[in-house]
Amino acid sequence: MEKELKNDNYKLSPKGQEELRKKIVRQMKHHGNSKEVALICECTVRHVNKTWKKYQSGGIKAIAAVKMGRPKYKYRRLSQEQEAVIKVEIMEKNPSEAGLSGYLWCRAEVCELVKQRFGIEIPVRTMGDYLKRWNFTYQRPKKRITVKMKKP
Repeated sequence: MEKELKNDNYKLSPKGQEELRKKIVRQMKHHGNSKEVALICECTVRHVNKTWKKYQSGGIKAIAAVKMGRPKYKYRRLSQEQEAVIKVEIMEKNPSEAGLSGYLWCRAEVCELVKQRFGIEIPVRTMGDYLKRWNFTYQRPKKRITVKMKKP
């Protein structure tokens, strides 16, 4: 079992990981021994060997930092233009003016608006995520309507 490492290299930023890989390559050129390089760079021998092999096959481009994760906006149901239209409509109109029932916007009302305008069905839970992303928060009405019941 290998000794505990001082730094966890997976927690480094992509730029930090790239710098570590460059340091490994420099040290391998100088020392040539993967165990020594692992001690110097405070990483595993396996990491040194993998980095060195990548460098030998593809050069400096093979060990460069790569942007990770899925692309922004790729898996959203609404495009950016559609989002902008809906946001403006929510801010400028109330649901009754937009041709919907009710006087206050709720997630279900916004879902109906999207379905009406663009023909796209969005679950209420997902609409909550969109509203949160757009910085809309739920608000309680300032006045509450009380209905007085007549006693029989």
